[in-house]
Amino acid sequence: MKIAIAGKGGVGKTTISGTLCRVLGRSHNEVLAIDGDPNPNLSVVLGIDKSATPPPSLSTDIIERVEEAEGKWRFQVKMPFEEILNKFGQKAPDNVTLLMVGKPEVAGTGCMCGSHTVVRELVHSALSSKETQITILDTEASLEHMKRGTSRYVDKIYTVVEPYFRSLEAASRFADMAKQLGIEKIEAIANKVRNQEEKMAITEYCKKINLPIAVFVPFDENVMEADLKGISVIDHNENAPVVKAIEAFAASLTN
Repeated sequence: MKIAIAGKGGVGKTTISGTLCRVLGRSHNEVLAIDGDPNPNLSVVLGIDKSATPPPSLSTDIIERVEEAEGKWRFQVKMPFEEILNKFGQKAPDNVTLLMVGKPEVAGTGCMCGSHTVVRELVHSALSSKETQITILDTEASLEHMKRGTSRYVDKIYTVVEPYFRSLEAASRFADMAKQLGIEKIEAIANKVRNQEEKMAITEYCKKINLPIAVFVPFDENVMEADLKGISVIDHNENAPVVKAIEAFAASLTN
């Protein structure tokens, strides 16, 4: 099962992605978490010790350009997937392994095109690997990864939405572009829902654009409290409403 979590900035993608990884891992699944954001924060939500020395970031060194018939060419990962995990993977609690995409170290050094290609081919490689049963890709907070086909090889995309128009409108764009990539399974995760009125607003909009809603995740002060401490919400309070909602969502995925 290969899943991408998408959405505009600030909707809670990384909180959803990291907590989902932890919850799935606690159910005895081997989980691979890929941080596809050039401004990576997934390690914190996964509960990795901030003082731990991180492994090397993934770079274009792991892919190669292969020429095919009629002058066409493609990219592919040039090393076994197990070797990638051993060299670049970082262990997190609850049976989770993190792979972090390279991030720009210096301003003005150009676009992150290579990183998008690395993530896309990495997910493609993971599809045929027996090393991990579940892969969760936390995408960057823009449509750029959709335009570059970063999520092309996932089984399903969940677009995280908040109960306000700009977030819902962005979800519509993510869903349209996912369909253009040939990804048929696209659903919404309604996040930070405070009341029935907000729930109805999301429901009505998603119904209008024919976007199924996988789960409603309530607004939860525990998320902010955990962020202030620099720890994961599941370590801050494993009985937090947001954790319980994601546990129910995870159970529906594995069933």
